[in-house]
Amino acid sequence: MKSRTPPFGTSARYRGWVRGGGVFFVGAASLLASGCAMKGDVRRLQEEVAQQSSRQDAQLSELRALAADIEADIEALQDTLDVQSGMVVDSRGGISRELREIQTQLSQLTALTGQIQRSMVLISQRVQAEGARVTTSDRRADPDSLRALIGRGGGGGAAAEETYEAAMTQYSRGSLNTAQMALRSFLGDFPDHGLAPRAQFFLADILEQENRLDDALAEFLRVPELYPAADQVPNALYRIALIYVIQENVDEAMVYLGRLTNTYPDSGPAELAQELLQEIR
Repeated sequence: MKSRTPPFGTSARYRGWVRGGGVFFVGAASLLASGCAMKGDVRRLQEEVAQQSSRQDAQLSELRALAADIEADIEALQDTLDVQSGMVVDSRGGISRELREIQTQLSQLTALTGQIQRSMVLISQRVQAEGARVTTSDRRADPDSLRALIGRGGGGGAAAEETYEAAMTQYSRGSLNTAQMALRSFLGDFPDHGLAPRAQFFLADILEQENRLDDALAEFLRVPELYPAADQVPNALYRIALIYVIQENVDEAMVYLGRLTNTYPDSGPAELAQELLQEIR
């Protein structure tokens, strides 16, 4: 009689199948093999399989819907980020424009401040010019006879003073060409006179008013060069610096402003020089 015990290899495969999760189908096969399975059992199995498949399909549909919602949220978030990024760029552009406008306004204010300072210096120097008019003779110089005074030249102290006074009279009246002629005549005839530093300074001032900046600069530089101890030196140094600022030569301007503040710290122009240094640094 043959043994009904399966071979060793077959028994091992069978046990592995059971452990692998095929208990349900093995049971069904056993029922069929034993002749106890019925058509109703098969139908129930088919229904359970269909229900399981339906549940899985429903779960997959839910997962697809959830994925679609997440994708829509991501797109909405990306749109929001794009909008905010554009707003940031626009904001930065606006800030940059405002900064440029502020810088332009500051430059204009700096230039206006320099013009105001220059006007103040000019007014102060014109007041000094009025006070510098010297008359030692009972006869006041006649501006209309200025050519006669200039032509006379080479005279003594009275002639020098009359020529200088006539030049200052023309200067205060705004007759700059006539004043310039008289000052040049004075400096040519009386270069060592006590009024020579003043004459040299006002000659340079006239040239600057005529916008002959290079010529004015050369004449202003002659003040500290020829008359280093004169009272006009601080003013001349300041005016030199102003011309360099107008010519956008900041380095040279700072040299003369530093010379002014270091050598003549207690002078009026030194205070203006300190303010100008702060503006151009």
